Amino acid sequence: MKRLYLLRSTRHRSISSTTLSDYHRPLTRRGEIAAIAIGKAMQAIGYRPEFVLCSTVTRARQTLANIWPYLTDARGAAPALAHDFHIHLARGEAVLQRLQETDAGVQSLLLVSIAPGVCDLARLINRPSAGAPDPFADDLPIGALAVFDCGMDGWTAMAPASATLINIIH
Repeated sequence: MKRLYLLRSTRHRSISSTTLSDYHRPLTRRGEIAAIAIGKAMQAIGYRPEFVLCSTVTRARQTLANIWPYLTDARGAAPALAHDFHIHLARGEAVLQRLQETDAGVQSLLLVSIAPGVCDLARLINRPSAGAPDPFADDLPIGALAVFDCGMDGWTAMAPASATLINIIH
């Protein structure tokens, strides 16, 4: 069974507070602190992905940099890492297609990106629970981590409504 972690980047500077383009907007200090808290929570629970796929947008890379020290295993080994320029522009189906390209040997994957793509993906892959409210009726909150168990052997089999939401941390 595969495990997927979806992390929406933490709080960033508003367009009005900087002359930088949306792509280059950095995290605020509050965003840095929130990312560290998510990293500590992941470590405490034992959430350690084997592979990290991160958008190249500044705020996504900075979110990852702040959680990175908490992603190592007991031997100090860090997960494999790839940055992908295209996922920050992608919506749900396109992000799903990118995940389907992941090597079948990878058991757990952390995707760090921005809205709307990461939010679209969470809504797309979530298998709704009967009678339960939709946790993704609104967007995945800024800086939130959604954890899914995906009942499949390979990432190529990932499809809409194919993952079970295990936890949301924010």
